[in-house]
Amino acid sequence: MDPRFGSRFCILFFLTCSLISGFTFVGAQNQRPKNVQVAIRAKWSGTPLLLEAGELLSKESENLFWEFIDGWLPVAKTEGGSHSAKDCLVKILKHGSSLFSESLASLFEFSLTLRSASPRLVLYRQLAEESLSSFPLSDDSYSHNVSEGDASEAVGTKKLDPLLVGVNLRSPHGKCCWVDIGEELFFDVAELQSWLQRHTEIGDSFQQPELYEFDHVHFDSNIMSPVGILYGALGTECFREFHLTLVQAAKEGKVKYVVRPVLPSGCEGEVGPCGAVGAMDSLNLGGYGVELALKNMEYKAMDDSTIKKGVTLEDPHTEDLSQEVRGFIFSKILVRYH
Repeated sequence: MDPRFGSRFCILFFLTCSLISGFTFVGAQNQRPKNVQVAIRAKWSGTPLLLEAGELLSKESENLFWEFIDGWLPVAKTEGGSHSAKDCLVKILKHGSSLFSESLASLFEFSLTLRSASPRLVLYRQLAEESLSSFPLSDDSYSHNVSEGDASEAVGTKKLDPLLVGVNLRSPHGKCCWVDIGEELFFDVAELQSWLQRHTEIGDSFQQPELYEFDHVHFDSNIMSPVGILYGALGTECFREFHLTLVQAAKEGKVKYVVRPVLPSGCEGEVGPCGAVGAMDSLNLGGYGVELALKNMEYKAMDDSTIKKGVTLEDPHTEDLSQEVRGFIFSKILVRYH
């Protein structure tokens, strides 16, 4: 055999196999199911899963909420290293499920996966925004570098601005926690302790911040004591310091301790590896579905320019009754029995 013919035959055989395998590969790709994944995203930015877990526990019992905080404080202080979002979710579920009975633990996991407590945290975020707006700071966006008269007008405008609902608030002066007593904001624990001492000695009366049914009031608080609302996120060092101070003050009857969990923007690095999981991502709303219905519409064209005598558009299926159908002539039957 001619060697040139053999080489040409090998090349032709190789090209044929390549084409067949290519068509097979393309055909396999075309046979893949074309799935359509639809997700409905919330208008607000993400909220931390750790804070959502606390809100879910509070729906069952307020005592569970405070037990969750007290149980997580030593965990947040000792945890270190890098954790994936999945590891943090398992850790949060394990910590929260330990406070539930076995029958409710699965429901707690399901609710946390659906992110059903996220709207409550958005509400706390708006209340925190109003708290900061009530006392405009000199060097951030809340004062807008305007006079006192214009500042009050700007604050009122900001509260009514619907575009700010889904935007997370910035940390004021780089602080991640503060306490609102109605007449003043405390960003340092030393300032709060000084006020608690002065209040005990002087006993001043002032307008206290408004509370709502969904607020978390510490069980040791005296209802007649002045209100102190802590804005902050579980897992930060400032939250731990403020929390321990306010719990002790509540036991002594000096303050009515309230917590509104918020994680201001810029404080994600202060809550530990698991404290900010869910806050940086867009929030997909669970429990919603989209149905795509397709309908095949076929039409037949009919020429109605010429209408036969005795045939109308309302009766287009008139048949000839004089024809014999299985031995019966219906026209004669109609004449006979008419």
